[in-house]
Amino acid sequence: MQDKLRRRYQIHKEVSRGCSYGGKIRVRDLTRLAEFLYSDDATIEVEFEFIRSEYDAPMVKGRLDTSLLVECQRCLKVMEKPLAIDFSLLVDAVDELVTESSLDTIYSQDGYVDIFEVAEDELILGLPLVNMHDDVACNKYWSAQEQEPEATLENPFSVLDKLKIN
Repeated sequence: MQDKLRRRYQIHKEVSRGCSYGGKIRVRDLTRLAEFLYSDDATIEVEFEFIRSEYDAPMVKGRLDTSLLVECQRCLKVMEKPLAIDFSLLVDAVDELVTESSLDTIYSQDGYVDIFEVAEDELILGLPLVNMHDDVACNKYWSAQEQEPEATLENPFSVLDKLKIN
């Protein structure tokens, strides 16, 4: 594995060489992701390789590992959210291939792929819609216990049951 992590890669050159890369990306360099976080003071471990898919299309395959600080929506305190995301993305695939393969695709700009954008997109998609601690007791004012059932109202059509002829 080559350690020198760059932002942009020429896709066809990297696929023909079968290169793999690894390194770290700072979250503060990913502005869209930072908007979802409590703090942008974290790093992301990135490993990826350029290969040909079984459909003979260029592909980026990799893994992202990080631990991000987010706000719990139940208690509004900071919590740590570990993420480990594996991804496999076709590059510049035609619609028929995407449908047939059931894989996601990314599109290059003039033959180049920005790996920081790929990592950022995958992490945003990997975040839960609502961040909460696993323990519901994180907010002492919130109770997950069942509420007493409300008094059942009499059915207004029950009078019709009495009028019904057997």
